[in-house]
Amino acid sequence: MNPRRKRILAPDTVVLLKRIFTGLIVITVFVLLIVLTWYGTRIKALTIDGVRIEGGETIDHSQLEVLVQEELEGLYLGIVPKRFVWFYPKDSIYESLKNIERIHNVSIKVIERKEITITFDEYLPDALWCDRKEGEKCLFIDETGFSFGLAPKLSGVSFLRFVFIGKEATINEFLVSTESYNDLKLLVDLLAGQKWFVSYVEIDLAGDAFLSLIDGGELKVTLDQSPEDTVENLITVVSDEKFLHIKPGNFKYIDLRYGNKVFVNEESVTIPEEGVTDENSSSTFEVQT
Repeated sequence: MNPRRKRILAPDTVVLLKRIFTGLIVITVFVLLIVLTWYGTRIKALTIDGVRIEGGETIDHSQLEVLVQEELEGLYLGIVPKRFVWFYPKDSIYESLKNIERIHNVSIKVIERKEITITFDEYLPDALWCDRKEGEKCLFIDETGFSFGLAPKLSGVSFLRFVFIGKEATINEFLVSTESYNDLKLLVDLLAGQKWFVSYVEIDLAGDAFLSLIDGGELKVTLDQSPEDTVENLITVVSDEKFLHIKPGNFKYIDLRYGNKVFVNEESVTIPEEGVTDENSSSTFEVQT
């Protein structure tokens, strides 16, 4: 009786079967990964469903929330929701908020894996930086002298105007150093306390500033001298008998850049006590210390 013959597969068939088996395993694992990813990234406890906005004074929080919610919509690779807490689009949200002119110092945090909390600071307009004294292109600057946005066409004197001679007004730059800006604002305030109201300030590269008064006349000052000393020298000059008639509108300029030596230039000035009109006179006054 002949022994039963064992059936032997051809080598090519064996290789093919191994490849099919391996392929099935790979496909199965891949499908399982997709399924696990699909359901795992949709677990409610790991899904961002709230946005909280904090900060600012005039910016509408509801508009910012809408912007953030739009960034959270959609899927990565058609599978992973952008609301999945481990992969939410933090960088995209940050860039979208940072592009809003008045917003800075943006912070984004996730609270208890369910809510995004966004805090920010808002630039608030303190004055205007303009290309020219009467120019229409002006930028808002904040209390540090930093420019942050294009100002609409404004009328009146709601904001003090600054012009930097030879330098174009540029967004995201400082007009001058914060210290110099604060000194100029203090000087303007001190002058207002004396009823000398400033409409705009021109600054040059040499560190001098030229303050135009609303009622007429100009004050030439230097940023190297404190606002208090500048105003004290001015008060001393206009309190002298020779210059009691001096007030905004009846002089061309008063130069206060040289410490105790003050130059006064009068133009078409009528001195009431004497009834004399002086078309153009210049005087030097030495402030006593």
